Amino acid sequence: MRILWHRLLTAPTTRVESVVGHVTLLRIDGLVCDTVCAARTRHALERLDGVRSVSVDYDAGLARIEGRPQDPAVYEQAVTAVVAGMGSRRLLERVARPFRRRQAPHGGNP
Repeated sequence: MRILWHRLLTAPTTRVESVVGHVTLLRIDGLVCDTVCAARTRHALERLDGVRSVSVDYDAGLARIEGRPQDPAVYEQAVTAVVAGMGSRRLLERVARPFRRRQAPHGGNP
């Protein structure tokens, strides 16, 4: 299992990147591990009404969802519902935010 610890500093969020026909590309920020996190996310999205299949690319932070497109809030709710320690993740994100702002003016990516 691969773990990207720095992603713990970002509470998982989703954003619809594109919808073409019955294929939705969903950006998922904050996936920490390649097996458990990605699998739980895939299962959560597969349970949505009208979804036929889901694949999650952990490295890219993208899910490809085939089936009836959903409201963006539905995707967000499905993903955040399966995140372990969501309260802790949001706390870590708040604590890390001021440090990221300080790094940004120096050309670093927050």
